[in-house]
Amino acid sequence: MIDLDNAATTPISTHALEVYQKVAVQCYGNTNSLHDIGSAAADVLQFSQNEMESILQAPSNSIYFSRGGTDANQLAIQLLLRSTKKQGKHIITTAFEHKSITNYLKDLQKYQGYQITYLPTNQTGEVELKTVQTSVKKDTVLVVVQHVNSEIGAIQPIEEIGAWLRTQNILFHSDGVQAFGKLPVCISDLKVDSYAISSHKVHGPKGIGALYVNPAILGQKSVLHTGTMDIPAIAAFVTAANETVSTIQHEAQRIGNLRAAFISELNKRNFPLRTFTSSRQLPHIVGILFDTIPGDYTMLAYNQAGIAISTGSACSVGSEEPSRMMQAIGIPLQESKHFIRFSFGETTTQNDLDKAIEVCENVVKQWGNV
Repeated sequence: MIDLDNAATTPISTHALEVYQKVAVQCYGNTNSLHDIGSAAADVLQFSQNEMESILQAPSNSIYFSRGGTDANQLAIQLLLRSTKKQGKHIITTAFEHKSITNYLKDLQKYQGYQITYLPTNQTGEVELKTVQTSVKKDTVLVVVQHVNSEIGAIQPIEEIGAWLRTQNILFHSDGVQAFGKLPVCISDLKVDSYAISSHKVHGPKGIGALYVNPAILGQKSVLHTGTMDIPAIAAFVTAANETVSTIQHEAQRIGNLRAAFISELNKRNFPLRTFTSSRQLPHIVGILFDTIPGDYTMLAYNQAGIAISTGSACSVGSEEPSRMMQAIGIPLQESKHFIRFSFGETTTQNDLDKAIEVCENVVKQWGNV
């Protein structure tokens, strides 16, 4: 099957799998144990933390491994709210954050009395600094804005937002799950107080993620997880991350060329759809909105043709929820259900996209006969 749903997940790399198996056999100990078996596992954990700090260009003692991107996002919010020196219960975010964030913030609003403000976007799905500035109140304690949107690939101006928030003493978290491994990430440049990433988006194992937290804010490590760490998964994650990051520039150019040719061909054939393209956009994600064809109908047609695509975030599949990004940029509710997403990865070829064009043509013809 042709996989054009790489934003949902990626297969584990051969090297990462080999590392996982080796560490699982040779360094299986509990890092909290005081004997040599535990010490060997602790050494792998320390090495992995150092490696991830190097990959993210983050300061020492600032990276912690989590049980995935969801866990990292929720842990970040919890830590920042606990650490803020400001008094208040106002949080600013977007309506199209990952479910791990939106659901957690809704619980904070419902059970702890926090007030949540959702930022509007411009027509290309970007949050502008001026909208953040006008949304801030005296009791604003936290801002949460994703780095890259999973539906149309919009890259948010994290550096600009973070720099201004620091002048206001407001803490800032960014979900970097869709950005990491596709964009160069330098923590000091982003001006964030916490940043979440996930292993399975970069050809590592599932169920493991990592969280950067500003050491000046975090303080004691004891507030983080103290249970048994999955050392094989952590080592495999770091291995996969190193591999993926080493090819960022080459892959960005290659996939950018594939994207340009793909969109050009779609436009050339005058299909009844629109694509979402802007100057600040990840080339790996192509969001498409059909004029009348439902997204779930299109996704099933592609699946029958042997091509995996999605109707948006994989974490929303089955919920009958239309694209939140489409609604954020002003697409009416019913029309937003016509959205589909292609997302490219290291195995994507021109032949794959030629086949995707053929299927699109068939879908348009078939829908016209329904």
